Amino acid sequence: MKNWNMTAFLAGAALAVTGFGSAPIAAQGADSSFAVEGAGTLDCAAFTAAREDRSSAEYQRMIGFVEGYLSAANRYEPNTFDLTPWHNAAALDIILKSHCSEHSSDTLVSVVQRMVTGLRPVRVAQYSPMLEVGDDKHRTYVYETILRRTQAALKLRGFYAGEEDGRFSPELRDALLSFQKQSSLMTTGVPDPATLWTLLNP
Repeated sequence: MKNWNMTAFLAGAALAVTGFGSAPIAAQGADSSFAVEGAGTLDCAAFTAAREDRSSAEYQRMIGFVEGYLSAANRYEPNTFDLTPWHNAAALDIILKSHCSEHSSDTLVSVVQRMVTGLRPVRVAQYSPMLEVGDDKHRTYVYETILRRTQAALKLRGFYAGEEDGRFSPELRDALLSFQKQSSLMTTGVPDPATLWTLLNP
């Protein structure tokens, strides 16, 4: 998976570890301030330290905070069903690592607030069925809406000439394999998170 620069991504789109008893901090949103507790109060230096052992409770608590915040954002962000339609925990980890390597004093909550803004262009705005696609060797789940976007993006790049119908066909699999080879990605033939990240991010 490509190491994505968080700062460039956000521009294109518009945490030593402390104890569990961290004092709340105030965060400033677009419209109002709100209290942040727990892992959200930690800074990027603490995240970087905890990341050295990704099985640790501290690291898992931070990633859990990020996933929980983004899930909650699906509720309050306008015209949003899913802000992270293909970003799994590993992808969120890479975004945080990239940003935190340059901004060690930023709090986790401030980074995730920026992620919400940066992810808006790739969100799924309305409910879309989740499809299981692939073969016996490589399988993944993807929203039908994202499959249509994948077809359109591959067509724009000259890899695909079929319909933009949200169906996983042998032609789409071959197009994904060609794109993955050209992009130095793992050749799975399915729209996995690394492939979608490379293909669809603005």
